[in-house]
Amino acid sequence: MTKQLIESNELTRLLEPQNYCGIILVDGKYMAVKDLSEETKTSKIHGHIPSPGRPRGKTKKGLVIIPFIDYESHDIPIYIIAASENGFEIGEGFEQLKAMGYPLRAVVCDESMGEIAQVAKNVYPDVVVQLCLTHYGKCIEREFTVNHVKRAIKKLERKLVKLGGGIFIPTRHYDLERAVKWTNELANLEFEYDVLIGLQSIFQEIFWRAKTEDELSRAENRMNELLSFVNFKTHPHAGKIKKRYLDYYEKREMITASIRNPDLKIPKTTNLIEGFNSTTLELRLSSIRGFKKEEAARNYINALILKYRFHKFTDCKEPFKHLNKRSPIEITNPTHNFKNLRTKDWVELCRKLKK
Repeated sequence: MTKQLIESNELTRLLEPQNYCGIILVDGKYMAVKDLSEETKTSKIHGHIPSPGRPRGKTKKGLVIIPFIDYESHDIPIYIIAASENGFEIGEGFEQLKAMGYPLRAVVCDESMGEIAQVAKNVYPDVVVQLCLTHYGKCIEREFTVNHVKRAIKKLERKLVKLGGGIFIPTRHYDLERAVKWTNELANLEFEYDVLIGLQSIFQEIFWRAKTEDELSRAENRMNELLSFVNFKTHPHAGKIKKRYLDYYEKREMITASIRNPDLKIPKTTNLIEGFNSTTLELRLSSIRGFKKEEAARNYINALILKYRFHKFTDCKEPFKHLNKRSPIEITNPTHNFKNLRTKDWVELCRKLKK
């Protein structure tokens, strides 16, 4: 039945939606496929393959679903199914967006899709690219590994405070011994990790609290001042600090795009598309444990995306509460109006449009 439905990308071209905001979120989702087509198997295009949310079962073969979601309408004007998150096939997605007249102004993606900035700019030279700061922040946390250290420091501080309130004078000599021990432990932790903790805190300020370019500049000045006192020849974590500092300035344009372009109102995370991938795709894919044939996989994903585009939102919270009681297709205000279309009619409509 799914192969009788019109392709979702073709549906967009037919309906000619008019109400897109120009901000696209892109992210990939893995699906297991046992028997890939010859074209896919012989492809020499390589890129990042997202890890599956659930076990893949007996097969390690698969494809990557890459939806392009419009931020304001939550619609999916274009999606592609690729061998990996590679620049060539993602570039074809942007070519399709341009061919249909999509007014692209900004793209939000995670750091793993490293080629996306270049391929997007090849098609839309003036596009602004924003990295997902949730993903980037987690990369820093994994590299610095200081969260457990911060908890250990707070625990020692609480012990010292509690010890200072002791009233049993006969045991004071024992309290002093413990105080010396804990103070030394605290000093050692602060000496080794103080710069990492301070740098991580400044990054968090840049990502989430800086709203203007002046606030961004002040935070960066504090970061440079902090690192000016570091002896990189002797510091135990000099390599991590230098690597992350250089990486930030290499990607600064994409990390701070939302601050430097306030008029575009670019989201700082890919939470919207992460939610679609987990609730619409992963729940379905995990229940069927993958596909035997690539054709069946492509038809099934196309049907899922069509169903999503025709379903009416009911639980959107602010700032998207106004989307409730309408489907993504309705919200985009298509030139070919289907206002009288009921949700249950979408399958029949998609069959007719394919014919």
